[in-house]
Amino acid sequence: MRLSVDLLELNGFNTLSCEDGCSALETLKNTIPDLILLDINMPKMNGFEVYKKIREDDRLDQVKVIAMSGSVMKEDERRIVAAGFNDFVPKPIDIKGLVGKLKGYLSV
Repeated sequence: MRLSVDLLELNGFNTLSCEDGCSALETLKNTIPDLILLDINMPKMNGFEVYKKIREDDRLDQVKVIAMSGSVMKEDERRIVAAGFNDFVPKPIDIKGLVGKLKGYLSV
């Protein structure tokens, strides 16, 4: 996570990071981000559970949520898309591809 945050900040993005799904949901009570990068494999609560909670919060309706995962199996990607995530970023992260994708979603 630290590497992703550093790379995004070096590319001009303002970031806010959380250590696990529970702290992410707690942070989202007071913050509405422009976009959420959500790791599927997190401690305490996985990305699918966090995503479901995000989508239950009307304040976050318009926030794009992009899943990140070290698993690049086609079945895992299909599961992510079927869950409703706006997009998927495999790990290891292709930083140029990620920056381009984020700029597209953020209209930067």
